[in-house]
Amino acid sequence: MSIPWRIEQVLSLVSRAYLSALQYRPFHMSDLIPRLSPISSHISCMVWNIQGAGNKLKITALKEVVKTYKPTIMALIETHMGGDHAEKLRNILGYGGHTRVDTIGFSGGIWVYWKPELVDVIPVTKHHQYLTVEVVRRGEPPWFFSAVYASPNPTDRRELWTELENFARSNNHPWMAAGDFNETRNLAERHGGDSNMVRRCELFDNWIENCELIELEFSGPLHTWARGNSLETR
Repeated sequence: MSIPWRIEQVLSLVSRAYLSALQYRPFHMSDLIPRLSPISSHISCMVWNIQGAGNKLKITALKEVVKTYKPTIMALIETHMGGDHAEKLRNILGYGGHTRVDTIGFSGGIWVYWKPELVDVIPVTKHHQYLTVEVVRRGEPPWFFSAVYASPNPTDRRELWTELENFARSNNHPWMAAGDFNETRNLAERHGGDSNMVRRCELFDNWIENCELIELEFSGPLHTWARGNSLETR
C-alpha cells in the first residue's frame, strides 16, 4: 500500500533529524536517509489546545474528529481539568491507553491517549508544561513524543526550554514535540510587535536550532483559532 506523499515528507524530515544526531553524517544525505516509514499503516498524532475539556460542544467535536481521522495518539492540552474527567473522556473517545499531567488549580493540564492495540506508549517525563512518552511498535525504531503547553509566564517558559533542550541532548532517538509553545519564530506569525517581541522570536528560534528540531510544513489556515464575534474584530 502506498503512503500519501504528505506522510512520506514528514517521515523524511524525521529521518533527517535522526541522522543529524549521528557522529557521522553522509555527504549525500538525500541518497542515504534510512526509510523509517512502516510497512503497515502509519502512526498519526493529533494535538489540540482545547482550553477546557468539560465543554459538551468540544467533546462532540472531538468525537467527530476521532471518528473521521482515527488518530493513533491524541494529546489534549490546557484541559483545565484532571482526575476522573480524563478517564471519562478516554472511555467516550474509545482509547485504551491514557496518561496525564493534572492541572495546577484550574490552570494547564495535559492528557495523552493512545490505541494500545496499535502502539506501546511508555511515559518518560511528566512536567506541568509538558509530557514526554516513548512510542514503540514491533519491528520499528522507538521514538519520543512530547506534548507541550508552555506557560504564559516567561520565567516558567525558560525552565521549559532548558529542560527540553537537555532532553534533546541526552536522547538518541527521533523526537517530535508539538503543542502550544506560547512563542513564535518571527513577527510574521503575529499581529503587531515591539523590540521585546523581536528578541523573544530570536530566542525561540535559537532554542529550536539548539534542539536540532525541524519545523514541519503544514496545509490549511495559518492560524487555527479565531477571536472576536465578527470578521472585523477577528
